[in-house]
Amino acid sequence: MPSLYEVQRDTASPQWSTTSITKNTLDKGHCHSPMKPIPVELISDIFTWASHSSDELHDSISQPITISHVCRLWRRVSLSTTSLWTTIFLTLPLSHNQLTRTATWIVRSRNRPLHIHMDFRDPAWAWDEAVHSFHWKAMENIMRLILPQAPRWQHIELLTDTWAPIFTFLSYTARVKSAPLLQDIRLARCNAYFVAKGEPFRPANMAHPIAWFGGGAGLRGLRKISLAGVHVDWANAGLTGLKDLELKYHSQQVMPTLEEFVCIMHANPELERLVILGWGPHIDESLKDATQIVQLLHLKEFELGFVDVDYAIDMLSIFCVPNIQELIIEDVASGINPSQNQDSSRFFDYLSVLSDETSSPYFPLRSLRSLSLRGVLVANDSIHRFMSHLHSMKSLCLAGIDALSLHALCAAVSTCASIATLTLKDIDAAAAASVLEDSLKPLPSYLRILVDIYSDQDDLDAAAIAAAM
Repeated sequence: MPSLYEVQRDTASPQWSTTSITKNTLDKGHCHSPMKPIPVELISDIFTWASHSSDELHDSISQPITISHVCRLWRRVSLSTTSLWTTIFLTLPLSHNQLTRTATWIVRSRNRPLHIHMDFRDPAWAWDEAVHSFHWKAMENIMRLILPQAPRWQHIELLTDTWAPIFTFLSYTARVKSAPLLQDIRLARCNAYFVAKGEPFRPANMAHPIAWFGGGAGLRGLRKISLAGVHVDWANAGLTGLKDLELKYHSQQVMPTLEEFVCIMHANPELERLVILGWGPHIDESLKDATQIVQLLHLKEFELGFVDVDYAIDMLSIFCVPNIQELIIEDVASGINPSQNQDSSRFFDYLSVLSDETSSPYFPLRSLRSLSLRGVLVANDSIHRFMSHLHSMKSLCLAGIDALSLHALCAAVSTCASIATLTLKDIDAAAAASVLEDSLKPLPSYLRILVDIYSDQDDLDAAAIAAAM
């Protein structure tokens, strides 16, 4: 891998500045561009908008290159526009050219905040942890390149299939004493299987947690973090002042203690969105008491995916979220192994109890405006009691629900007079048509129904659904 000095010497551009490109420069330029009369500052803004307005990361890389090769004037303006070069994107197959490009972007962006995206997922991977096209050594080369720029990191995203590259990232960031601009971190080991009940963390020799970013002391501006299958030293994670927190698909073995989890929640009183898919803290009933109730007064959106219904009930028992507006509930276990559907009725019964104003913890269903249920199996009585509390709900989404539960849920829609939109997703077309024919007749005039079906005979089943409506 070339050194940063070599890349600077060979590929870095002259240190143009926007103010140095004077009117005289434009008048004597060799490019007869229709943009010549336009002020340089405005050209620079147009280039930035053209490069970063798309959601496609590839555009943030390709557009600056294209712009800088149109003519001499455009090249001078683009090379002086530091905001053009702030997005770094690395993916498989990792090449020498990608590393060289990254070093060049680092130079051209100068002191601008950096957005770093790394996606090393391999669709051809055979699920063997020891054999992958991207390994720790390649990650080490990348960290040596980007780590000196840690004071400029604003957004970091790292997606992998295996643990070794994540472990390398965490180990290197442990040396970072300060990342003052870092607002958003997304780390994902994209293997949801580890969330299965009783599944240990692997590889076992890398299970010990790492106190990243100087034991968390280097994270002062962090506002959003997503950890999917990635654990850290929870007691020294620096998770404070967050607005958005996601903890997803972890082995139960590596999750925080209840005391550590409660401390994290108390350090984030302004949290607006919380996602827990799989396991939350280790809950020892003998250690639970009223002092461990977590009040999140600003929480608006809560997404909870459970592997075990009894555990989900225990976890809900520590929360007080009086201003919740959007709730997403998912049976994660059914997504991992569809044959392991569990009856979630007692979970919904418990939510109904928490909706009582006199209870603590407190989970006011009456204030919900949006509800999504994914893959849950629930009985008639429980879901009717639950839905009867939803006085303000405008939107209901049912995804991956089996036919019996779908009938029960749709029949309960009549208890929610405020609902305006019902969305059915990943539902068998025949089941959807049957539900619309039986459970929702007559259809309320104010109810809008959106159906996203799957079937081998989509056209025929779509016609059946249309007839049912």
